[in-house]
Amino acid sequence: MNRCRVFYVLGGFALLSGISLMTACGLSEEAMATALSQTLAAAATAGPEPSATATLAPTATPSPTPTLTPTPDLRVIDIDPEKLLLQREELPAESRYFLPNSYWTSPLRNSEIVSSWGVEEGRQYLERTGRVDGWEVAFSRGTSTYTAPEEVYDNVVLYKTAEGARLIITEYGSCVDPESDFRLVESDLLIGDATNVCSFREMQSSGEARVWYRIEFSYRNVYHAVNGWGWEKDVRPEFVENVARTLAARLEKLPLSDKVTFSP
Repeated sequence: MNRCRVFYVLGGFALLSGISLMTACGLSEEAMATALSQTLAAAATAGPEPSATATLAPTATPSPTPTLTPTPDLRVIDIDPEKLLLQREELPAESRYFLPNSYWTSPLRNSEIVSSWGVEEGRQYLERTGRVDGWEVAFSRGTSTYTAPEEVYDNVVLYKTAEGARLIITEYGSCVDPESDFRLVESDLLIGDATNVCSFREMQSSGEARVWYRIEFSYRNVYHAVNGWGWEKDVRPEFVENVARTLAARLEKLPLSDKVTFSP
């Protein structure tokens, strides 16, 4: 290649070396000026050198994983509440508990609630809780040689929903009724879905106290109130707790239904 033509193929960065080549070739000043102006014009219009680094497409932001909320299990127990009552066989055999007569067990219908509470308050309670029916039973201890309450009482109520049963624990039960003689006992005991523990203590002229120790609990749409009554030395909290646990365990084994169809 003719060394004097190298200038025309050089880029703008070779401008000084091009001038040197033109001088070495012995070009006239006029030719040199013309060639220089052409080189500067070519440098001004030439595009930028292509980048060797590839341009990456923007990374897509992954969609957040949705948080799934489990569907609450609203199934209920659909059964005649009489069948849920405490049974004599579920009490310690050594205590010899017995049912003195037929009056110690009976139903507690909704009509009786209205009659005892008053029409307005009773109907409001029934509507708000969805009460279906209830039963109660009391057993008397048959021996004085076994330490246990003189009487054990159970009240069971069937509601249409678990929320109705829970309202008894939070608002209507004897343990939370400000007009009741019962006073809440601080306890971390949990039986079923919700539990309250309370007691009523009455001093006697002998200086000893007669007490009621009461556990109220709900499991799904069923409410139980278990009471032990007698001399304070005989009414041990753990005895009443064991009775309540026995009743709750029986409830947990029952089949479930989408709704309550039982009607007294």
